[in-house]
Amino acid sequence: MKEILFNLNAEWQGCENTILEKGSTELASELFFQNPYTILRADNSKDLKKINGVFAMNTILKRFNEALDLFNESSPSKIITVGGSCGTEAAPVSYLNNVYDGEIAVVWFDAHGDLNTPTSSPSGHFHGMILRTLLGEGPKEFINNIKKPLLSKQVFMAGVRELDKEEQDYIKKSDITLSQVNNNLIDLILNAGFSKVYIHIDVDVLNPKDFSDMLMPTEGGPSCLELSKCLSLLSKKLDVVGVGVVEYCGEEKKSSKKILKILQDSGLI
Repeated sequence: MKEILFNLNAEWQGCENTILEKGSTELASELFFQNPYTILRADNSKDLKKINGVFAMNTILKRFNEALDLFNESSPSKIITVGGSCGTEAAPVSYLNNVYDGEIAVVWFDAHGDLNTPTSSPSGHFHGMILRTLLGEGPKEFINNIKKPLLSKQVFMAGVRELDKEEQDYIKKSDITLSQVNNNLIDLILNAGFSKVYIHIDVDVLNPKDFSDMLMPTEGGPSCLELSKCLSLLSKKLDVVGVGVVEYCGEEKKSSKKILKILQDSGLI
């Protein structure tokens, strides 16, 4: 089994914004400069029809299956991904959850819930369905290829502050844990019995007053320093089996260096 795999997945169709191809490609070159990394380039197919409630279903599904094939062939024990849209988390999280037999916590640093379904999503954009899909309730085309869906007790949402009504209702009926981005998060995870963690970072979790180079700026949220301190505690107390950084636009000079500093200072790369 390969110990660690660095991967760029520049898929942008999950939120219908091509800026994420540019942003993710630039960010990967910044974060992975010392390491060789695999590349799943953006598929710029014009086949962007909505199928079964999901925009650009065929393109996104193809990329998901290509990523899964890559991981299954390489057999890494740890994956670090720079992704375009949040949907790029589908393959690494589902692969690692199967490898570790459901014994991982998934920390979802994100201003949004990503818990819609094809029927509840106002846009049909997959990036707003990705976490629900990983929990086994998304488009059947994806669910059929996820060997071990997450259980809601594995999910710890940190920094979320903008939820649709459907997402709020789902969380109330589930075992998902909501947390602020602070020291309490590590206690919640340890008390739940987890020693391994996958860390999802949508850069919109950050306060746009401190970091604004993101696709969906949302008022509030932690500063770069507050996020770094929280990540540092996670990396010291838990075995980090994967990290995903997504939805970075790359429109502001040197903003990628802020993300690099967050990850380096917290010991994640």
